[in-house]
Amino acid sequence: MHTIKPVQSTASYFNHPSCTGIPVTVRFRHMHGSQHMLTVVDQLMEKLDKYALSNAHVTVVVTKTRHHEGKGAFEVKIRLSVPGEPLYVARSRETLGAHDGVYHALADCFERIERQLVKRHGHRLARRTAQAR
Repeated sequence: MHTIKPVQSTASYFNHPSCTGIPVTVRFRHMHGSQHMLTVVDQLMEKLDKYALSNAHVTVVVTKTRHHEGKGAFEVKIRLSVPGEPLYVARSRETLGAHDGVYHALADCFERIERQLVKRHGHRLARRTAQAR
């Protein structure tokens, strides 16, 4: 069963034109979501606000696997969709069995997405430099 929690990035709470924020949908599978997890996702999304991503949307899916065994392994998947560009996907699995495992998996996924965006920004910058010559 899915629990869908739309999260609005804190940057969008300000009326500054450069702070647009990226809409986020957080889904929890086989577990109950908490306000603390939504706050962590919101804090991690603030790192992505510095990239120029117009009309982007982020979907975060947090799944508790092996829930019938009580071991509490967690899997986090993030999909960042930007129109006209390839889909950015990151996946992380944490098997510590503690709730800290969820937060570690979330941070790992957001770090992977950010690395993909840095790489994308480097390619775009190289193209602009080559075209200017």
